[in-house]
Amino acid sequence: MNRNDLLPGVTLPECPPAIVCDSREEIRRSRIRAVARDIAQILLLAGVDYLFMTWPSTHLPLTDRHHSVLIVAGVNAATLTWMWMSRLMPRWSARRIAATWSPAERRRFERW
Repeated sequence: MNRNDLLPGVTLPECPPAIVCDSREEIRRSRIRAVARDIAQILLLAGVDYLFMTWPSTHLPLTDRHHSVLIVAGVNAATLTWMWMSRLMPRWSARRIAATWSPAERRRFERW
């Protein structure tokens, strides 16, 4: 069977997909960088929280201490939600795209 007759993502046992490159090392490096970036952001967030909570007279301009703590807590929640969703959304998209793949193509990624 001619390779051009197949739709994207559709393979037959007689015509397996041609592997052009192996990107496992790049994927591993990018995952390590993402984890390092997440750790750095969490440490920065914890450092700001520590400084804010250590000095009782600290507050944001035009707000009192109570409202400043609420704003900092909201920013913390938004930052953690953003970090979590930035890792979760691509995974959901990849699963949705992978649902159209043949069983042979899915087995290639089961070990990851």
